[in-house]
Amino acid sequence: MRLHKVITITTLLVILALTALVWFFPSNDDFRLENRFWNGASETLSGPFRPVKSLAQMPAESTLLLIPYVDFTAAELQTVKDFVVQGGTLILADDYGYGNRVLEFLGFKARFSGRPLLDPLVNYKNQWFPRVVHLSDSPLTEGIENLALNHATAIANVAADEVIAQSSAFSYLDLNANEKQEANEPNGPHPVISRYSLGGGQVILIADPSLFINSMSGIEDNHQLIQNIATLNTTPPLVDQSHLTPSNLHQTKDLLASARGSLASPLGTLGVVALALSITLLPFWRERRQP
Repeated sequence: MRLHKVITITTLLVILALTALVWFFPSNDDFRLENRFWNGASETLSGPFRPVKSLAQMPAESTLLLIPYVDFTAAELQTVKDFVVQGGTLILADDYGYGNRVLEFLGFKARFSGRPLLDPLVNYKNQWFPRVVHLSDSPLTEGIENLALNHATAIANVAADEVIAQSSAFSYLDLNANEKQEANEPNGPHPVISRYSLGGGQVILIADPSLFINSMSGIEDNHQLIQNIATLNTTPPLVDQSHLTPSNLHQTKDLLASARGSLASPLGTLGVVALALSITLLPFWRERRQP
């Protein structure tokens, strides 16, 4: 029976140690506010974090940053539309995600092309990092001379008066993904930031969410763009993380957070105490039952 006790206690200790390791292990998910690594947004975005479903409780004149790598429900799309119509500012930053689902629901003709935007001449370090030097006068571009993109795409079906920023004439859309410009691949300039009005609010499209990661914020005037977004309204921008692709680590952290919330309730605490007592006393009960 002593061996059984040792095995039980060892198992519990291992479970507790693994749980603590997962809980305190730093996030490395793309664009996450809690991720302090190169691909996180701990240095560029301060939140507060608000999922799309909670927008109805937010002030009418708020700014929402939405990076759509997870698809939307019909209810979420309607919530986003209501948010904008009632005076909100939507920053929709996408390249190869579900941004076009939002644009279609909002009734706009513009679409994210979903094709890589490359620039072999006007770039930061190689053609995958196009430099944006054509900027229109706008509160969004104040104090900005140029931006550097990172594996971006472009925005199609944009009217001239809707363009805020566009790539150089040497850029092109790599339609067949061979990193070489072919005769049928359209030359630049291509819109990469555009603006639209809807009801009492506005929608701003950015064809590269990588502008918001830690490693890109200090390049060119990218940080100034983030600061300009932060001052579009009087309240700090809201950040939706519910449409970012979650890693296994993040999903496990969410489960632990949910479990912690349940255990913090009176009923949950009582259950934990009862379980602990049962596990502790089980070997003694077995000894008593043996002849």
